[in-house]
Amino acid sequence: MSSKRTKPADNTAAIAAQFGTSIKALRLYESMGLLVPPRTEAGWRSYGRAEIERLNVILSLKQLGLSLTRIGELIKAGKADLRSVLALQEQSIQEQRRESEKALALIKAAQNSLEENSLLSIEQLAGIVRATQRMMISWTPELEDIAKRSYTPQQMEAFSNQKCDPEKAAKASRAWAEFYKDLDAVMAKSDPLSDEGLAVARRMAALIQEATGGDRTFWNSAAKFWKEAVHDPRTAPNLPMTKAHYAFLAQSFQELRRRGELQPLS
Repeated sequence: MSSKRTKPADNTAAIAAQFGTSIKALRLYESMGLLVPPRTEAGWRSYGRAEIERLNVILSLKQLGLSLTRIGELIKAGKADLRSVLALQEQSIQEQRRESEKALALIKAAQNSLEENSLLSIEQLAGIVRATQRMMISWTPELEDIAKRSYTPQQMEAFSNQKCDPEKAAKASRAWAEFYKDLDAVMAKSDPLSDEGLAVARRMAALIQEATGGDRTFWNSAAKFWKEAVHDPRTAPNLPMTKAHYAFLAQSFQELRRRGELQPLS
């Protein structure tokens, strides 16, 4: 790797602007030991090739849903090199492209209907919303704080390991995207205690079971995280689950526990 440094003008503000981040974020990464640019004799931070590659790794993994704590662990373990991160990005973007193409097809069909002076059906409008809504968690410092309060370090590592496997991550992403699409469809026409409502709750339970490996303490931690995150106005906009989703599923899960299909939360 080249040790050539960028010119002194590439200070913190310039690097932040170039990578679409903030000086505050760079300071945070530095305080956590994720990014340690050397200083010039005058005291300026000097971002060279190594620091710029490291910043790319940090921002890329953050976009993929990893917490800064977990990113630090991966860097320390030597598992966050640029090559592997680019492979993860490629997998993620390909998945996003497939979802975007589906959304564009729905939007085009809706535009054609309007040009023909036809009213858009409720199903069409709902489909567009479902296709364009967020399907991944966008991690913020507030969400990371909730995660730290909810999950053990071992549980956080297990989740992060799943995200670092491109095949598993893509499979999980597709499964959850389909789940939320179907959940919205059920909520539009059925109540939480209906056969459809209970069926979609069972489906979510199966997804959680797969993600947690059947560990009851892991399940309880996930329940604690989502309950707090969904109801916190600072974090709710960064989640795929809405308050309406949560309220609907809470009733469905309560009924499944009453029937003995799910264990009570501890």
